[in-house]
Amino acid sequence: MTDKLNLIETIAKDDKFSTFSRILGTSGANEIFGKGGDYTVFAPTNDAFGKIPDAQMNALLNEEKQLKLKALLSYHVLPVKVEAANLGAQKTRTTVTGQDLNFSDTHGIKVNSSGVQARNIEATDGVIHAIDTVLAPPAKAAPATPLL
Repeated sequence: MTDKLNLIETIAKDDKFSTFSRILGTSGANEIFGKGGDYTVFAPTNDAFGKIPDAQMNALLNEEKQLKLKALLSYHVLPVKVEAANLGAQKTRTTVTGQDLNFSDTHGIKVNSSGVQARNIEATDGVIHAIDTVLAPPAKAAPATPLL
């Protein structure tokens, strides 16, 4: 018998992730982990969510079905387990949304310029790294407009 919990349970039991845990559930983003396999979650702390302007956060929370919030949270998940020691080995990794995260290991590990705080929080289905800023997915390019 192992003492480890799954990713959702591990995030839920840590007070510094209470906002992330709550909105993972309300948005349905926690369904990602139902597909099996191991994951890496870059979990923004409550302080990270505090950096988001209230109007922007309210818009995400009040959107019907919270699809933008679900996409935002899903951008924080890699479909493989990556320990902190290996994060800087590749400059980019693809999230479950198909978009890339950028990594650097100069003056501490960074994900898209967000600092990695707590590292290698183990769960039965992956690993969690606490980050100090909510990651913003790259803006989607507007479709090309034909010139007349």
